[in-house]
Amino acid sequence: MFGCLAVLSAKAEGNDTITISTVDETVSVSGIGYSINSLIKVKATSAGVFSDGDYSPFWLTNNNHGIASDKSNNQYVRGEVYYATKLLKSKDLSITVGLDMIAARNLQSDIYVQQAFADLNYKVLGLSVGMKERRDHYKNMLLSTGGMALSQNARPIPQVELGFPKYVTVPYTNNLLHVLGGVSYGKFLDDDFKKRYAGDGTYASDVLYHRKYIFATLDKRRAFNFTLGMEMNTQWGGHFYQKGEYKFSSPAKLSDMFKVFVPMKGGGDSNPTDESNIQGNVFGSWHFIGNYKQENYSIKAYYEHFFEDHSGLFFKNMPDGLYGIELNLHKFAPVSTILFEYIHTKDQSSPFLWDEYNDDYRVPIQVSGNDNYYNQCDYISLSNYGMVLGNPLLTSPIYNNGRTLQVLNNRISAFHGAIAGKITSNLSYRAMVTYSRSWGTYILPARSIRNQFSSMMELSYSDWRLWGGGWLFSGALAYDNSSTMVGDNLGFRLKVSKSFLLR
Repeated sequence: MFGCLAVLSAKAEGNDTITISTVDETVSVSGIGYSINSLIKVKATSAGVFSDGDYSPFWLTNNNHGIASDKSNNQYVRGEVYYATKLLKSKDLSITVGLDMIAARNLQSDIYVQQAFADLNYKVLGLSVGMKERRDHYKNMLLSTGGMALSQNARPIPQVELGFPKYVTVPYTNNLLHVLGGVSYGKFLDDDFKKRYAGDGTYASDVLYHRKYIFATLDKRRAFNFTLGMEMNTQWGGHFYQKGEYKFSSPAKLSDMFKVFVPMKGGGDSNPTDESNIQGNVFGSWHFIGNYKQENYSIKAYYEHFFEDHSGLFFKNMPDGLYGIELNLHKFAPVSTILFEYIHTKDQSSPFLWDEYNDDYRVPIQVSGNDNYYNQCDYISLSNYGMVLGNPLLTSPIYNNGRTLQVLNNRISAFHGAIAGKITSNLSYRAMVTYSRSWGTYILPARSIRNQFSSMMELSYSDWRLWGGGWLFSGALAYDNSSTMVGDNLGFRLKVSKSFLLR
């Protein structure tokens, strides 16, 4: 896979396998009997972005799991250690732990922990505890613009997740229907960042996080396969500040965990918004994915329908969403993947929102519009350390120059094309071109249409015969031409990484 280290494996006979899976790489080793019980992977990375312009180029900043900056130049060194082991003779119980740290110049912090987690898997059940890079289940992480409700754009949120991490066959379906899913609770850790970057003094601290998702798919052995999925996330709890002054809090008791799971209306001790609506800020997506596979190629078409309230949940905000098609050529290395996406978020269930139970102006009508994607009156925005949790084309607060934590460009129409392949067995490439138009927001409309053109070309070289193997060298050139959205930028990124496998 381009941009990632190739799978490291040791040749051995037997059926016992230990695997370390991270968001961008899978490493596995097989052995005889119980001769291999554990596996350690160590990875060191050095990278730098050097650019001229208002910011670092868009596609060198976004969809990097929050390793991003509002500075035009930034560099970092990164160290990752992962350990996996199987504990029972039956090999049904396995544990993976990971620690990932970054030391940086011109990122949000000089030294910080990017990942720290432990995964416990027993048969089909999985428990994941800690801060771990997660992403949309079905988007191409190298070429896609990213999921609408969950992408790889922001830093990981520490959480505890329980569920089925891999597909499980539903009983009595003749091996036709398979599901995966999970439920998690966590907490945002970006309070200091929000205090620094909320120039208007409006932010929420001690915010909690809840996520639940389920995907159901037909038998993948068939030529045509269809997957239906739903995810629903919630910001909840927390203390709310307006113009630098404390206003009120939202409860975070054990009973409130159940209220955000169902979800339900807040109780008498809730903040005004939750008491009259649903506890917390709820958002999510419906997913519709179709796959058609042949020996030489496969085609995937998908639609992700984003929602932020009941109107969107029941598709009243159509045609909003992310539409995509991906072609994979299995036996033509020069062009292995071609992807096109279209993102539309202009409808938002109409421009107007009115609650008939407003105490100040009691007008007996209900208008469920102005969904104001990625923004909310109490939690301000769906972001972590200034980067939106979803699709980065809805511009992240990190681009607001410290004025506010709101998302100021959420009504967009965008076209995106990408391609990837191999030039030689060791040299790979990917290229992306994106054109986006923004109308601002319904509350703060743009005076004129804001245009953004962003492009990126990346080359990656890996050679397992070089200096003991495990090396990856990559260079990327990117360019932005934007009217007030992300600026005009030209720059490049250099990255070198080395992986070690210990067993």
